[in-house]
Formats: sequence, C-alpha cells, structure tokens
Amino acid sequence: MTHPSNAETRCLRQSRRELWLILLAWLGCALWVIGYCSLNAYDLAPEEVATVLGFPDWVFWGVVTPWMFANAFTFWFCLRALKNDEDEEAAP
Repeated sequence: MTHPSNAETRCLRQSRRELWLILLAWLGCALWVIGYCSLNAYDLAPEEVATVLGFPDWVFWGVVTPWMFANAFTFWFCLRALKNDEDEEAAP
C-alpha cells in the first residue's frame, strides 16, 4: 500500500473541513425548522394565525427564514469557503 502524498493529505483535510461546515449548517437549519415549527405550528385557532408577507407567521419564521439563510450560506460558501485544490503534478 502506498502512502498518500502531501497534496492528497491536504486535499483530504480541506474536504473534511468543508464537509463538517456544510453538515453543521444543515443541522442548524434542520433543528431550527423542526424546533420552531413544532412549538409554533400546532394548536392554533384559525383566527390566531397572523401573516408575514402572505405566509402564516410560523411558516415564515420556521421555514422561509432558515431557507433564506441556507441560500445565503450556500452562496457565501461557494464563493469564499470552497477551495480549489492543486493537481498532484503541479504541487511541489
């Protein structure tokens, strides 16, 4: 079995960092959606439901807001955090 080169090790380490960042963002959004919606979506009488931008308020704050955060995070991640690794032949 051959040992991985230094470039492969750096690439794997960077890929794992990116994976954990994405998983943490996903987990945060999932916990927010499940937690907020489970606490605020049930046991509402129809006259108690307020709207925000045409959505029931619990849908806006529980689903739309984390959705917008996830889109902004994805945009930021792709432009700033995602690194393009070097080819093994080009690496010293």
